[in-house]
Amino acid sequence: MSDFYADMAQMARELLAPTDEGGLGQGKIEIVREVPGGPGPNPWDPPLPPTYTRTALDGAARGVSKDLVGLPVETGGQIVATDLQVIVAPWGGAYEPADVLELDGAPVTVLKIENIPAVGTVCAVRFLVRR
Repeated sequence: MSDFYADMAQMARELLAPTDEGGLGQGKIEIVREVPGGPGPNPWDPPLPPTYTRTALDGAARGVSKDLVGLPVETGGQIVATDLQVIVAPWGGAYEPADVLELDGAPVTVLKIENIPAVGTVCAVRFLVRR
């Protein structure tokens, strides 16, 4: 017997795949992570510049639902009508506070992150973001 939530995670991956792969995913959604540069070749040399890794995510973005408007966010403030919700398929990693989420190459401010479902096998991840 298969695990229901593992099946749902696979279904989310298929549904949120890019349209050229038969899914309903849209645009370019990426997590950008800074990797600090190492020490210079000599002790007196400045450290090497950081590099950046990009992780492409399969998903879709749209405006927030009206029932979310006015809800508080962890960083202070509240969700406003011009914010976006981005639903992505699980990617085998986690979002770290120092990471940057980009939509079509433009960085956005991450207001809230929710795993769907909240516990157990993650089937999708919802980001609430502000441009």
